[in-house]
Amino acid sequence: MGRWRVHSFVDDAHPDGVIVDKPGDTSSMYRLWTAEVDDDGHAVVRVNPLSNPGTVDCWFVILEDRTAPEPTATLVAFATDHLRVGTVITDPEFFHLPVANADQVAAVRWWTQTGAVDQIYVAEKWRGRDQARELIYHASAYHQHRGWPGRMHIDGRRTKAGQGALGERRHPNRIAPLEHLLAPLDAPAGTPAPSPDGIVEPPPQS
Repeated sequence: MGRWRVHSFVDDAHPDGVIVDKPGDTSSMYRLWTAEVDDDGHAVVRVNPLSNPGTVDCWFVILEDRTAPEPTATLVAFATDHLRVGTVITDPEFFHLPVANADQVAAVRWWTQTGAVDQIYVAEKWRGRDQARELIYHASAYHQHRGWPGRMHIDGRRTKAGQGALGERRHPNRIAPLEHLLAPLDAPAGTPAPSPDGIVEPPPQS
């Protein structure tokens, strides 16, 4: 169904993001993430638990907007026990689960033709635990799993919280220097409606 089984390794033998069809012996390499298909046909994305040990295990809902001038995908994370960790389901499948939008742990939206992250949101309960970085790794895995062009990266637009959340960077070449400070996604009561350029928006919802 146009999907790829992909494993991401961290080493110095290849440039960042290069696709290697026959990598040889990978037993001594650090595996950052994997993206596969389970027996039910669902995508399953998993990040090495050693990468961000303070995070919570999640399953995900994928939302795609293919009609926009720049198509986007949004990956929404949930930490309930309704699905196996790492499983990615569609919005119609999510509709039948007894899980509310308000239960989401985090969400990330990116442009599928470039891999550039547009927005990332972490629910207040889960902040300060590297959940944003963990979610970007999952989104990167899903992006490659679908065979979409480009590599996940962050441009120069960030909120103050987003800038602080970058911390130690595993892929510093994928993070552009800060160029424009954005308003926080958690808009206080009375804030005007979201602007069309996306600078002020509520957390992505499924």
